[in-house]
Amino acid sequence: MVTSIRWWWRQPDHFEWLSAFLHVRRMATMTRGVVVAVTSCLAAVPFVVLLGSAPPASPLQRTLSVLAGLGGLAGAALWLHHFPTKNQSIVFSVTASFSIACAVLAQSDPLTAMLGCTTFASISGYIALFHTPALMVANLLVVIAVTAVPAVALVGSDGYVRTVSAYAVVLIGNVAVPYGVQIIVHTLGVDLLKADRDPLTGLYNRRAFLRRAGALAATNREGSLLIAMIDLDRFKRLNDTHGHSHGDRALAAVGRALRDHAPRGSVIGRAGGEEFLVAVDLGDADPRAVGHGLRRAIEVLPFATTASVGTTCVPIAEIPAGDGAHDVITELIAAADAAMYEAKRNGGNQTRHHGRPTARQARTSSHRTWSSTSQRWEALPSPRPNDLRYRRRDSERFASW
Repeated sequence: MVTSIRWWWRQPDHFEWLSAFLHVRRMATMTRGVVVAVTSCLAAVPFVVLLGSAPPASPLQRTLSVLAGLGGLAGAALWLHHFPTKNQSIVFSVTASFSIACAVLAQSDPLTAMLGCTTFASISGYIALFHTPALMVANLLVVIAVTAVPAVALVGSDGYVRTVSAYAVVLIGNVAVPYGVQIIVHTLGVDLLKADRDPLTGLYNRRAFLRRAGALAATNREGSLLIAMIDLDRFKRLNDTHGHSHGDRALAAVGRALRDHAPRGSVIGRAGGEEFLVAVDLGDADPRAVGHGLRRAIEVLPFATTASVGTTCVPIAEIPAGDGAHDVITELIAAADAAMYEAKRNGGNQTRHHGRPTARQARTSSHRTWSSTSQRWEALPSPRPNDLRYRRRDSERFASW
């Protein structure tokens, strides 16, 4: 029992991977809308009570009612324009808990106050969803203390049995909801998320990326499919200098930057280590512009690393439907990887484009490369099948796709 509690207490928060998961699934905006709507509705209740037939009696209670409403509106404002950061989310949690406490203590009728305590379950569930067990326990202590105030007043009018029953209902709700949420989130993190997602960045893993890229090609048979391979420059030095936790933050930031700057509808994955993959339905877009945009998005991040980007593309009409797409997309990844390594050999923080006129000419086509340093096209020889360097990389990195 003690071991289980210690394991639970040491669990990290879920904010980074869960928020990344919501962004990748295109559910972040909907989540924001739900939080803003629920918080705003709860914030309106104290103001409505002030205008009702039985408003708070004392000046202190009226002040607490106003503070409750203003705190709720401030919490809603944190979610109104963008998805909050982890620290902002913690502020939201504390503000919401404080506002509910003020609203409860502002009530003259102890039974109404006990009813108001049930709304603690909403913020308890939110904390369990995103944050650490320590914050969950701190919020539970607030619930216990605040609910005790109307419970003491209720004893005189309703007796011990009714009071204890009401108190127990409030506490059970504020224990069952968050701990039930914790179980679901833990299961999601261990099973569902790890099946298709990289837990650090929330991006697709290699297997899921390949499947999703094939689905992207199947949805629109016009235009071209671009594959970009992105490798962070000097990332090992960053890890060695600042530690692996700093490196993890850099990887998570790169994942967010790619989500924010990749063209709409892109499939984004983490290939492993410091390598990322992006699949784009180009339409009429310039593949060079896409590669440059991704490189610049990483360059401006506040970390001591840049990115080498290799891109390649093929007409979607030449990608066979069904299982045949697997082989073509694998070849595209290998071609983008070769272009990326050419950019890295030329100093990094550059973009190279591996030109491939048709999918069937993948292994024999000549190609050219765009240098972001000289701002001109340069010749780039195709990877040689007998080159040990490429054979080794192919066997290590692409055989598993």
